[in-house]
Parts: sequence; C-alpha cells; structure tokens
Amino acid sequence: MPTYTFKNANTGEVEEHVLKLSEYDKFKEDNTHLERYFAPEDLPRFSDAARMSVPGTKSYDSAFEKGVIQRIKDTVPGNTLAKSHKTKMGREW
Repeated sequence: MPTYTFKNANTGEVEEHVLKLSEYDKFKEDNTHLERYFAPEDLPRFSDAARMSVPGTKSYDSAFEKGVIQRIKDTVPGNTLAKSHKTKMGREW
C-alpha cells in the first residue's frame, strides 16, 4: 500500500498515512484539515544532471540533444533556442 504524506493545515505538522488507493478519496473527505504534502527531496528531479547525464559515465546524453532540443528548435514557433543554442557543445543549456 502506498504511503501518503499530509500536512495538517491547523498545526503545520507533517503526517504519513498508509492507505489503499481505494481509501484515499474517502480519507480526504473525512480529513479536510489535511493537505497533500510533497517534500522537496520527494519530487522528481528535472535538473540538467538528471536529464542529460548518462549514469556512471559523467557525460551528457546526446539523445536528449537530438530528441528534445532539436525538436523544440524545429517545431516550437517563437522559441529562442533556434537563435542562441549551439548544438555541438554538451551541457551548455
């Protein structure tokens, strides 16, 4: 069963609750003083290191450059990458 983290709106205390997915909606209805809480360390990381590094090699992933950056340059109207981004140098964006 998943563990959900909530912050008590009245006290500011962070609480964890283990609930079945089917119990989640009912729990939220019964505990309106609790809000879902996401700690910064629990959020997915979208930093350059996480997005572009190849684990264990300390080198950038050229697939990110070819698959994402180039597609943005080609298809997104008004983007600034087409004018300023140099595709030959790794980790400059």
